[in-house]
Formats: sequence, C-alpha cells, structure tokens
Amino acid sequence: MRHIFLLTIITLSLNAKIDFSKHLNPEKVDIPLSVTNVANNDVLNLRAKPSTKSKIVYHIPYDAKNLTTYDKNILKKLGKNRWVPIRLGFNEGYFNGWVKGKYLKIYEIYRAIVAQDLLIIYPEFITATKTEDGWIELTNTIGFEHYSGCDQRDNPKLLDEFTRFDLKFKVFYSLYDFFIEEHLDNYKDVTQWGWFKSDSNGFVKPIVFGGRQGFKWSIGAESCGINTYFFKINGKILLIKEPFDNNPPIVKDNTPIPKHLKWEWNDKKEITRYIIKNLRVF
Repeated sequence: MRHIFLLTIITLSLNAKIDFSKHLNPEKVDIPLSVTNVANNDVLNLRAKPSTKSKIVYHIPYDAKNLTTYDKNILKKLGKNRWVPIRLGFNEGYFNGWVKGKYLKIYEIYRAIVAQDLLIIYPEFITATKTEDGWIELTNTIGFEHYSGCDQRDNPKLLDEFTRFDLKFKVFYSLYDFFIEEHLDNYKDVTQWGWFKSDSNGFVKPIVFGGRQGFKWSIGAESCGINTYFFKINGKILLIKEPFDNNPPIVKDNTPIPKHLKWEWNDKKEITRYIIKNLRVF
C-alpha cells in the first residue's frame, strides 16, 4: 500500500515529459490516442464515415483516453483538420468511426516498477523486467537481423533483435556492497566515508544527470563498453548501468537499415534523463 500511495503522488507530480511521437512505429503499432481541444461541457462526435454529414456513432467525452488508430499517417494528421479512423474501446466491445485529427493527441502512457527500495517511472514503449540478482532492466528492442558492431570475432553471432535502449538499475546500501558484487578490489583507494573522493584517482568523473549529482565510470574501447552511474540518494547508492555500442550494426547483403531502427542519441538521452529525474529511492 505504501508504494501504491507513493506512486499516485509521484504520477501527479511529474513535470518532465517525453515526446512519444519520436518513438512510435505506426506501421506495426496500434497508436493510443486521447481527446484534446474539446470543452469540458462538450463532446466529440464519432462519425460512421469521414464526413460531417455522416451518422454520429457515439458521443466521445471531452477527456476520453480509450482511443486507438492503425492509420500509418497518424503523426501527419494530429492537430490538423484531417479525418482519422479510430477505434473507441470499452470492456464490453468497441466502436469504429472517424474524427478530425485536430481533436486528437498521442496518449502518453507511463508505467511503474518497484524493486527493493527503488521505484521507476518509465514510458510504456519501454519494457521493464526484474533480474534474479535484483536489478531492474529497462529495454527496447526491434526485430532486425544483424551483427553487432562490437563483435570482432571471425564468426560473429547473428542477432535477430536490435537493442535501441538498455539501462539497468539497482540500489546498494554502500559502495562497498557494489564493489564486492563486481569483484573490484580498488574501492579503498577511491572512496572516503562511504562515497567517492573528489578526484577518485581518475576512477570516476563527477557528473550532473537528470538534475542529480553523481559520478560516472566508463569502461570499454572502440566505441563499445559500459557507462556506470553512481548517485547517493537518501543514504543509499543508486547504480545505473548503460551498455553502449556506437558502431553501426553490420547487416547481410548490404540490406538497408530501416529509418526507424536507431533512435537518435538525443532521443535516448531524453528518455534516460526523464527516468533518472523521476525515479525514487526510499
């Protein structure tokens, strides 16, 4: 119950947003929509056909959020005087019909996941799972056969999914606990009173990310590796691991890479910044 109450408060107080339109694939997804630009004493007419003279199938409430569309051109129609085919869903069934795009917007759905003393709010197009060793993993993958740009073996493994987003989170009670889990033995040289020294002998670098002050540790080479972020919150240590592969994927037979395959660097940072800003350590 404590987590449910806190989740309600946090959901109401979120002040940062993600542009969901950048992360949708209209060719494969039923796009969730909500009603906008309708007065709270009015309704939106759902028409049987794309015409103002067509039969009204249903009066949609001004604040409805149970709409979806399969229109591949939906992002070009939102906010405009163009007809959009939609499905209005209910527990007992649905209505199909048409409304103008100027009365629709992307319904930005956020979900939550809790593990130990950590609560994370994330956009619904990200998949959240818990690992057996206590990490929360947030990922987004897309089906696409390729070889990793980081795999330098003579016979690299053919992958059938391309990872566009990958973050792991875990709360530790001390830096010592993390170093023990990672089998690192140099914690005595880089910490002071349970936290990093200002210089930390070059082991980590001070950062500010998502409005939080912390440290960053990077390992890897040739644009491949892992960034690890350390934040001290409520007397505990939040660890975030961010694998990175900045090399382009290698495809067979010179197959062109779909335009929607890779999110831009700034888009991934926008999502990461939102998640870090709005997470809670109890």
